[in-house]
Amino acid sequence: MGRIHPAPLVVALTLLATGCLGDSREAVSPVHVTGRIVTVGGPAPGSPAPIAGAEFRLVGSNHAVDVRAGEDGRFVLDLPPGRYRVVITGHAPASDGGWLPTIPSEVTVASGRTRPLRLVVPIR
Repeated sequence: MGRIHPAPLVVALTLLATGCLGDSREAVSPVHVTGRIVTVGGPAPGSPAPIAGAEFRLVGSNHAVDVRAGEDGRFVLDLPPGRYRVVITGHAPASDGGWLPTIPSEVTVASGRTRPLRLVVPIR
């Protein structure tokens, strides 16, 4: 049987100790997200109007966050990159005992995103 060389073992232990082996998950920097939630429709002219104090939840596969818009319908938050479902939870237009959904109903947050999110609640 041949002699075991310690150099490969030292390299492997060093990589394991520094996190380069084993767990392949990398730390993901959050993305600074800005946006606005508005209603569109209703009586003429039906122009977009901010939903003051709208409350909604962004639900991702590994992360969820509750959001409250300001008086102008604007919101700001930091999120890990990913796809999120938008769920209205309060202070927004409702119909038949339930909150009206937003368009889009899902948003994607990607690294380097600079365009604000625009959530629209259509009303009749």
